[in-house]
Amino acid sequence: MIDAEHLQIPLLPAEPVGQLPVRSDHYLPALQARSGELRALAHADETTWERLTPIVHLALRAQSGPLTAGAIREQVRNVAASVGQHTVYLDTLRLGATHPVTAGKRTVPLLGAIYEQARKRKMRFVPVAHAGETGPQEVELVSNAVLQDGHGVGIRYRLRTVVPPASLSVDQYLSDLIESLCTLVSDADLIVDLEYIDGDVELDCGDVARALSSMLSVGPWRSVAVLGTSMPSALGEVKEGTIGSLPRREWQLWNELREAGLTRMPAYGDYAIQNPLPPKGGGPGMRANIRYTTDSRTLVARGHGPVIQEGSEQYRELCEQLVSRQEFSGGGYTWGDGVIDDCAAGTIAPGAQGMWRGAGTSHHLRFVTEQLRQMQAAQ
Repeated sequence: MIDAEHLQIPLLPAEPVGQLPVRSDHYLPALQARSGELRALAHADETTWERLTPIVHLALRAQSGPLTAGAIREQVRNVAASVGQHTVYLDTLRLGATHPVTAGKRTVPLLGAIYEQARKRKMRFVPVAHAGETGPQEVELVSNAVLQDGHGVGIRYRLRTVVPPASLSVDQYLSDLIESLCTLVSDADLIVDLEYIDGDVELDCGDVARALSSMLSVGPWRSVAVLGTSMPSALGEVKEGTIGSLPRREWQLWNELREAGLTRMPAYGDYAIQNPLPPKGGGPGMRANIRYTTDSRTLVARGHGPVIQEGSEQYRELCEQLVSRQEFSGGGYTWGDGVIDDCAAGTIAPGAQGMWRGAGTSHHLRFVTEQLRQMQAAQ
């Protein structure tokens, strides 16, 4: 149970949380709290932020013993510095919501420690509950945040892996979860997560649309989004020393949903240029690569051999190849495009993979929000 003394319910209504994906032309990227993604968010301009509400995962390393409060404080501080007063969903990876954190003489659950640090930095955050994966203690942690901060809740439903109990329909299951979180459907954001969309697995738009229709029948959700990615955990299908490409299946599926006759069109979400699972830390076998989003595909410039043998200088060659492509948006398009352009020109030194993770994410965030903006203008 949560200590009542640490739960402070505001006497006055909370300030509105701000930009949320309530329209279908808004964008919900799921990012990991790593240096590259955080730099991309820090450098995003206000035009991009107008249509952007990220889910940021604190990608804490798995461990059996308690975490320290200092580790949580550092990660939350880095996220807060990158997003400022923009609205953000806060979620976790690897470790469960109730993993112990030592804070002085007391031990607190992970989610409680994250929320506490976020409040100290006056972050505009929305807590996230995972449908079908949320135990009683996590429900209590999230519902306390809903009551204390007044920012509502994001309900993440992993459509392809979570099945409600046999006695419940999807809509009744979600209704019960909303009630247990001490909130209303009008203060809840439905995030339908398709996770990694493997090209070898058939994912039918009609099936997704029918599932969405059931979920939409719960009531007037504050916002609705569909999230997924085609980025594999390894890039073996792109030959070393070439620029290959991968289809953006999540973008194609979302566009197909626009024609599916839904009563409410969900906002678009993806995992930017990463797989949903955190990388395993690179290691001696990692190949240099830069990922660059285009209209319907992601270009992947891939180096030769392990980085530990070939060195980071090969990133300069990859940048040179990218800037020579007609798909390159120019060095002034985003901070990340400027990094690629400057490295190709030799004015900055090529850094490690985190630098290019950030550059590709920076371009992706702007590119997707522009796609959505152009789509709205064409209607």
